[in-house]
Order: sequence, then C-alpha cells, then structure tokens
Amino acid sequence: MRRRAWPAGLAIAAIALLAGCAATPPAPITTIGELGAAYLEAGGECSDLVEQYRATETDPVVAACGTDTELVLAADADEAQAIATERQLQEQTVLVADRWVIRDPALETIQQALGGQIVRLAPADGPANMADAIAFDADGVVEAEPVPAEGQPAAVEPPSGIHDILVVVDPHCEYCARALTASGEELERLADDGEARVAYLPVSLGDEIANGYASTLGANALACVADSAPDAYRPFQSALLEHLQTTRFDAAEVTALAAEQGAEVGDCIASAPFAWWVRQATVRAIEEPLQGVEPLRGVPTILVDGVTFAGDVSDPAALAAFVAAQAPRS
Repeated sequence: MRRRAWPAGLAIAAIALLAGCAATPPAPITTIGELGAAYLEAGGECSDLVEQYRATETDPVVAACGTDTELVLAADADEAQAIATERQLQEQTVLVADRWVIRDPALETIQQALGGQIVRLAPADGPANMADAIAFDADGVVEAEPVPAEGQPAAVEPPSGIHDILVVVDPHCEYCARALTASGEELERLADDGEARVAYLPVSLGDEIANGYASTLGANALACVADSAPDAYRPFQSALLEHLQTTRFDAAEVTALAAEQGAEVGDCIASAPFAWWVRQATVRAIEEPLQGVEPLRGVPTILVDGVTFAGDVSDPAALAAFVAAQAPRS
C-alpha cells in the first residue's frame, strides 16, 4: 500500500479570462492526484488520502481516508457509473461524474463545486407492467401500474378458466436458467395460445461482489425491459439468465443483449433505478404467500393453479404433465 498526502494547493487550475468572457471549464480529471486536489479544493476535509493497492494496472485507482472517504478514478465514464451502482447496492451514497466517484460525508458541498450526480439507494417506484410479476396471456402483456415506492402491488385476480402459472427466478441462478432453457418455449406457447396466464417474478437472492451483484442488477435489467419494451421481456429473460451463468454482470454486455431483443434500455441498466423495487419485491416474495399458497422458499419456483411444481425443472415433459394435471381455478 502506498501512502500519499494531497497538498491543498494542488488544485485544478481554472483559467480566468478577461471581464465579460466566460471562464474556461476545468480540465478533465485524469489522475488520482488531480482528483484528490479537486476534492480538497471543493471542500473535502480529509487530506490524509492513501492510494490503495491495485492487483492489475487495469483496476480503478482508489484513494481512501479512514472509513468514510473514498476517491475512485475509473478508466472511463461507463466504469465510473458501474462502480457508483455497486456502491449504491452496498447502501453507500456517492457522487459520480465523468470518470470519478467520491464517497464522503460532505457530498452536497463537494457537488456544488465539482458537479456530478449524487447516487443513493432510495425509495423509488417500480417498473410499469410488473406488480410484482410481469404476466402474459393470449393478448400479450397484461398491463399493470408501477408499484409505488412506499406501497404495495395492486391485487391481481387469478384468471378464470385457464391455468395460472407463476415462475420465480433469480437472474444468477443456474437452475433458473436450466428451467427456462427446458420449458421457456412451452411456457410462452401456453400463454400465447390462451391456455394459461404465465407470470414471471425476478428476485434477488444471490448477490456477491464477485458476480457484480448479478442478482439485483439482473432483476433491474429485466425491470427496465418490462417498463419500456415488455414484448421483449421473455426472450431477453432467457438470454440474460444464460449469459449470467458464465460471467459477472457487466452493464454494457447486458445492454447489448437487450438491444438484440429490440429493447434500448442502456441508461436504465447502467443506473439501476429499479434496485429499490427489486429488493422490496424480493422481501414480499419471501414474506407473503405466492398465489395464496406459501412464501418463496428458493429458486426456481414454479406454481401452477396454486400448486408448487416439485419435479425436475430441467425436464420439460415433467412440467408439461404437471400443468396438464392441474385444474384451472374458476
């Protein structure tokens, strides 16, 4: 670990022009030293910043002071946004702009001088068409109002005369991916042919730093598509779950996957506006009976007309036979 103190006089110079002319914007911050100087000039009070060890030259450059202050210089704006999102999911509040991220008790003061956006995990409305699950029937997407930030999803009446199917998945769950690979097309057919209303509920149970918070960010990505391009939800869901079995969550890669299915939701995937909803929907699934039967015990969970499928989720014939054996509720 290298220790470096940033002198208060090492501020980014802003060149003042003649009276009546606008000041030249400050030069972009390109080194951790410049970021440290700008932080102090903007009102940051922790001058004993210590540059942290980097395992590789491609890792972001981080300088810390105690437990409350952290400065991060990323390779580019996309990486900075990804870092800010990860800090948000760790329930930290940060300031992000261009290539840098700052965590400090005085963020509002620093923001006044440096600009940028303060990011925190705060109550926010859920996506359109998910309450908390997104449902499909013979008419396509079953429209639903967003769940209010501090509210509950509107009650959904079970369909009459057709099967009521709920599929609960975690985007980073291997067996969830297997279930969709095995039976995804049949579930789509049941809905499209008017034999069932099939709903999908993404939850977050498997977040880890190592996987890039793939559960929450994957569920947020699904919510982004449900909100803006719901017709792309089912193919994107299958592609996303398959993708996340072999790699950590990367916003750019997931954005490209969504675009392949016709959903242009890159900003939403990068900024994770539905992270709050993902966490609340997961808590509701764990604490409240699904289809009036029992709370969520694990993933994948497939409920058909109030009965939990206990067979092999990798066996499409077993699930098809199970669905056929159930009596639709009237």
